[in-house]
Amino acid sequence: MHIQDGLLDIKTCAATAALSIVTVGYAVRRVSRDNADHRAPLMGVMAACLFAAQMMNFPIPAGTSGHLMGGVLAAVMLGPWNGLLVLTVVLAVQCVLFQDGGPTALGANVLNVGVIGSLVGYAIFEPIRRFVGGMRGTVAGAVVAAWFSVVLGASACAIELALSGTYHLAATLGVMLLVHSIIGLGESLITGMGVAFVLRTRPDLVYGQTDGATILAKSGEVLVAGLAVALFVAVLLSPFASELPDGLENSLKRLGLDLESAEPLMPAPMPGYALGDWENVRLAGSLAGGIGTLVVFAIAFIMARGISSKPSIARTPHAS
Repeated sequence: MHIQDGLLDIKTCAATAALSIVTVGYAVRRVSRDNADHRAPLMGVMAACLFAAQMMNFPIPAGTSGHLMGGVLAAVMLGPWNGLLVLTVVLAVQCVLFQDGGPTALGANVLNVGVIGSLVGYAIFEPIRRFVGGMRGTVAGAVVAAWFSVVLGASACAIELALSGTYHLAATLGVMLLVHSIIGLGESLITGMGVAFVLRTRPDLVYGQTDGATILAKSGEVLVAGLAVALFVAVLLSPFASELPDGLENSLKRLGLDLESAEPLMPAPMPGYALGDWENVRLAGSLAGGIGTLVVFAIAFIMARGISSKPSIARTPHAS
């Protein structure tokens, strides 16, 4: 759900940008108050992994593809406010370096993917986790919240398009929900598998499951392993991702809107995740993916270290 320039009017862009700025600003305040700097490697690694995962479009029926949004996954692993900041970094880099989402719509994209995905997703996840309890509760909550995060994000996108006069709300909402309710199943599956794997192998990496001492002691291992996985996906697997239009593109085409004729407002060094005019498209995409992964990791890591106020152990809101 990366909205491009020209789809939203000025008032909608301004309103969504204001909401996102206020929310992200509050997230920075919360993170600076609550975070310990052992979270910095995790935030960098999560940003890199989400960036790489979002390059991996998977096909769904009716000639459409989807990809992981990752809001709930980031919130479960890092906490909702950290998750929002990580997704904001990913979306900003995608916009600036790759023209994936327009700069005028960045506020809307942060709202739909980051705020709804991480904050609202976590608000759905936490009661389920508490009710079911244990590892099953964490996985079940993540699975359910992941699906809702996609559907709610798509609904917000449809409302923004309707408010901008791009298309009627009923038609836009119907098409967006039809496509993204299916994409949400993939989001749930990937999120559930990811959370279950981490709980079985490194439960200390899940938000609230530990006091942070283990993370602090093994942060180097987390950084190297996580970054290696992200680079593997971005460099070696992403060139083989589905080339079918994603959920938003497919939905707008069904409504008769032509996205290909829209001109971007801001040039980008690697538009469309391609490095220059190389003849070997897959190699160019691999290099662009690798560069983007490293850039996202560096920005998220430096940001986390810069705003962290505590040098050692973080709080444990729901360790079990």
